[in-house]
Amino acid sequence: MMFRTLCVLAVAGLMTGAAASENGFWTDRYDIEWTSPSQNVSGNMPVGAGDMACNVWVEKATGDLMFYIQRSGSFTEIGEHIKLGRIRITLAPNPLKDCTDFSQKLILKDGYIAIRAKGKDEADFEIRINLWVDQLTHSVNVTIDADQPVSYRAAYENWRTEDKSLVENPENIEKGKIGTIRFGAFSYVLAPFEVIKLKDEGFKHDGDSILFYHRNPAETMSPNFGIKQQGLEQYKDQLTNVIKHRTMGGKLFAEDALSDGAGEGRYYKTDFKSLILKSRSPVKNHHIFVATHIAQRDDVEDWVSELQASCEKVFETKGSFAKNKDWWQKFWDRSRIVVSPDQKDEKSPIWQMGKNYNLMRYQLGGNAYGEFPTKFNGGNLTFDDRPGYDPDWRRWGGDFFTGQNQRLLYWPMLKSGDFDMMPPQFDLYRKALPGAMIRVKDAFGHGGAAFSENTDASGIHIPFCYGWDDPTSKYRRGEAIPFCSPELRAYMGHGSPVEKGVMCNPSVAWYYHLQLEFAYMIMERYRYTGESFEQYMPLIRESLKFYDEHYQVRKKNRDGSPLDENGKLVIYPSQACEAYKGVKNPVDAICGLRACLDLLIEIDEPYLSPKDKAYFRSFLDRVPELPFDELEGHRVMSPAEDAELYNSSEAPQWYPLFPYNRFSLLDDEMQTFHNTWKYDTSMRRTHGGWNQIGIFLARMGMTEEALEYHKKKFADDTRHRFPTFWGPNYDGIPDHNHGGAGMIGLQEMLMQCFGDSILVLPAWPKDIDVDFKLHAPKQTVVEVTFKLGKIQSLKVSPKEREQDVITEFQRP
Repeated sequence: MMFRTLCVLAVAGLMTGAAASENGFWTDRYDIEWTSPSQNVSGNMPVGAGDMACNVWVEKATGDLMFYIQRSGSFTEIGEHIKLGRIRITLAPNPLKDCTDFSQKLILKDGYIAIRAKGKDEADFEIRINLWVDQLTHSVNVTIDADQPVSYRAAYENWRTEDKSLVENPENIEKGKIGTIRFGAFSYVLAPFEVIKLKDEGFKHDGDSILFYHRNPAETMSPNFGIKQQGLEQYKDQLTNVIKHRTMGGKLFAEDALSDGAGEGRYYKTDFKSLILKSRSPVKNHHIFVATHIAQRDDVEDWVSELQASCEKVFETKGSFAKNKDWWQKFWDRSRIVVSPDQKDEKSPIWQMGKNYNLMRYQLGGNAYGEFPTKFNGGNLTFDDRPGYDPDWRRWGGDFFTGQNQRLLYWPMLKSGDFDMMPPQFDLYRKALPGAMIRVKDAFGHGGAAFSENTDASGIHIPFCYGWDDPTSKYRRGEAIPFCSPELRAYMGHGSPVEKGVMCNPSVAWYYHLQLEFAYMIMERYRYTGESFEQYMPLIRESLKFYDEHYQVRKKNRDGSPLDENGKLVIYPSQACEAYKGVKNPVDAICGLRACLDLLIEIDEPYLSPKDKAYFRSFLDRVPELPFDELEGHRVMSPAEDAELYNSSEAPQWYPLFPYNRFSLLDDEMQTFHNTWKYDTSMRRTHGGWNQIGIFLARMGMTEEALEYHKKKFADDTRHRFPTFWGPNYDGIPDHNHGGAGMIGLQEMLMQCFGDSILVLPAWPKDIDVDFKLHAPKQTVVEVTFKLGKIQSLKVSPKEREQDVITEFQRP
């Protein structure tokens, strides 16, 4: 493999064309502007910051400004992630209705939405409305600036005014269909008992403001049902419970507001009731506030007092518009990717790649500091997906987080430099660690922690995947068998014999690999930032220990020896992703173990003791070798040493490339992966949803194929008005793991990092100009302007890292 190291191409003080554009800030080219109101909620535009986001639109038929509010951690007694509510603002006179001139614009640089309109007849004047989320006070702010005095009515609309039994359609039960009314609380889909969605406890005028909140009782279905179902009641007090007495809501108010009664209506086939405020008198300027608060409090009055203190802060700071603008500008200065910077063409698939990469990053920035991770299936930006299901409904909804999907939202944050946004994902596993360890000890009698693919803060399995105690259910739990029983068939599912502590759902029952991937991600963040990961060492240590102890115990129970004839673990029963079941020695787990152990041995930090390192070295010696195979006489990477069943489209055979960095374009072994691509046709080669083929194509240096893939991946969505509200694909609207996978792939086309080496433009077409600023390990920032087929400027900071940059490659 031939390559060339580029020592110095940087010019002191040289700024890239995109960053130093004379036409304004570099994100201005990607601002989204609509010149007409929207037909309905499907034409909404996102705005967010901190841990909260809104879907914003102007309804064409009524001229009403409407928006949903959702905040991280708004989980109910059944685990549903609910909206905090919907706001409707009606002006009089109203330039937004039947307007002759209209603009709704998302201004990325400053992170807010600006609406401008001019009406006719009595509304023949201009009005300007700004809407933003203040991350400092967790509030939504709406300012109105009109050329003539206007009045407003501001309504808080609520569809949770009565307890609601989520009754499954009998036909769905018979067919075992899961995408039903309970999909928003997926843990209880097709459960053979009543599931009740409780009404909001708080919904009233509070003087000249509106108080609203949902409060969970002391005893809740989540996580308590699962604890009982899985025989863990004796450990209940040791498990993390984030649901008990969780209270979520806020207050709608304004300086000039008066109470104006109540109303009711129907929107998108969902009935609602409303409480209304109105302005005291017509004036040219108004500021409407929505303060929010989420906390677990035994006494609701304590929660209300905290909310009131927050309201006072919101009113005092007036939404801190300047401070929020400053945060967004620093966010955009961290990194950038600008494709074809001198050729704006909204219809060009190549232009859309750059635009939609940055819009997706904006959406992730709307939950930068959530109490919980950004959800792969819509984040805080879901909306009325199916008419007839209320706005809280989402696919795969609940208070759990599906690791195989979540990973795709957090890997791109390394190269984008959004390191401060990653801890919420890691902290979820840290909260769940006690439960994950208790389950292992209780069910299997050894140490370590095992996390389900669907992980919540309690660390237990979600009840649906564990299986229902109902002999008539398609998703019933089978007959209990002893640990390591010869009756076990690892590829079987619901209704089959099953060990205590193991799920029935065959897609995830033996899928523990994600704990390795997130452990590796934590340590990769350390390599990029140098920041301590000491607080996560118990999580990493116990996640690794599980594999070592669990599979030695299983092997010894099968044939009397804990290891094979070569002194290696036999990782069986297991899975390779969700795709391959009844697996022996899956490639994703082997790579994960090797990648984690290599880093733990290499890293020199005081919280990694000599005793730790000695154990990690001995453990590494026990990890199986990668499962190579042959197809049509060519060496390929296999998903596993052996598998009893395959029924999905995932591709674990490429995990040695990504995420685990075991091979690069500098390695001769890369030919093996090109062979695998050519001769292994088992993988469905599509671009939608979580599909991540584009990442693998980039890692293999397959430039043309990677480009065509990402042109499709980043194409504007055609079902909804906002271009990155993709979906539902497999998972929801907006489909964030679709966008996250695309972000990773585009980054990998531009820059790849292995050890100390930084590969620049490893899979980028020579005929497409690009300007980028991305992050690399050792607190390194790389800025490149590539134009007319050549690198015009390259800036590496710190300067000593220039010697590690490689710009030319000879590919297989």
